Amino acid sequence: MASWLGILTRRAFQWPLVVCLCNVIGSELSEPSFIRTVFVEYNDDDSQGHFEFGHALGEAMGDVIHDAWASDTQLQNMEDWIKTQEGRRIFDNLVSNSTRAFPLYSKEIEGMAAGAKIPLQRLLVNQLREELSQWVDAEQKLRRAGHCTDAYAVGPEGTAAWGHNDDWNVYWRKQTYFVIATALDAGGNVKFKFGSWGYPGYLVGMQLNWNSFGLAWTCNSLFPTVFSESGVGTAWVARHMAEARSVEDLVRRAADKRVSTAMNYNIGSVRNKTLWNLEVDTGGVHALQRITTPYVHTNQFKLLNVSQFAEESSAHRQARWEELRPTDVSGLRSFLSDRTDEQWPVWRNGTRGDDCFTEVTGIFDLQRQTLSVWTSPAAARAPEMELSLNFPRLPFVEELFV
Repeated sequence: MASWLGILTRRAFQWPLVVCLCNVIGSELSEPSFIRTVFVEYNDDDSQGHFEFGHALGEAMGDVIHDAWASDTQLQNMEDWIKTQEGRRIFDNLVSNSTRAFPLYSKEIEGMAAGAKIPLQRLLVNQLREELSQWVDAEQKLRRAGHCTDAYAVGPEGTAAWGHNDDWNVYWRKQTYFVIATALDAGGNVKFKFGSWGYPGYLVGMQLNWNSFGLAWTCNSLFPTVFSESGVGTAWVARHMAEARSVEDLVRRAADKRVSTAMNYNIGSVRNKTLWNLEVDTGGVHALQRITTPYVHTNQFKLLNVSQFAEESSAHRQARWEELRPTDVSGLRSFLSDRTDEQWPVWRNGTRGDDCFTEVTGIFDLQRQTLSVWTSPAAARAPEMELSLNFPRLPFVEELFV
């Protein structure tokens, strides 16, 4: 297992914000890996508390974000595109609608920009990568690059687990981090906690997530041919999901009728050991399926009958799943590490025709109530990091689970 290096600082904000930066070093890799972790307390009951939450993240991870974006041509292309008349109109629509719907989360972005000393507009463009790429890629005649893979293992002896390869077409393996947040009320009492692994400069909630209400979930891109020039960005919706109290509540938040484009969510109830797959299309149209047998979701709609762009990597990853169909965690690790298809592998490294990278692999094991994490193929080594999905139980939680 990896070693931990900790730095503890306490800031003089109105509410106690404790930030601990922990680098997890994978000594068995030829190239060391780093998974930083930021622990934050914030006041959830007012806008200043949310600003300070974002400020703490920006201050802690500012150097990492600057480094990640220094050569980020995807971000630069989007910044150039919003200088056009069409781009500015769509960008302004998405920002204003997202802020109107979720002003506290936009305060977190403002705080992050101030803490990291990065222009606010750049942080806002970053939140809207999923949305803006729909126009930028089309204008530049780029194919829509499939991103993540989610695979479920449901088998004998109570196995209930799913694994998530988080893929993106920017190399960020050394520049991602976990955020472990504690939300306080106005009196300083704990309301809830949540954890999230994500990309540099994002609102929390977009990739590997769990909270103290016994929920865990991941996100996966979808590519509908119909999407909106306005509405709420998926990053704001994902942040809202971090506070969900039950599976039903999580679905309701994800399927917001104001959402501007589509997303797939993979959901686990830690307490009930149940697994779910949710597809949400533009405008909140959605379909939910309970997963009771081995199942995979790449970047294509499977539950909703939706016009979508073809995505070659998704088809190849789906085909490889059909050959393996694991029923246990060991099999999940093997599938998520698979590179048998050299052109379109499951574990991706920007090779041949595939320009995406697997930034992290995370496996949620509901039986063991753990999240195990790798930044290299999971089949080859022990987890670089293993986190408990159990936060201290809150007195009213018993009544809120589905």
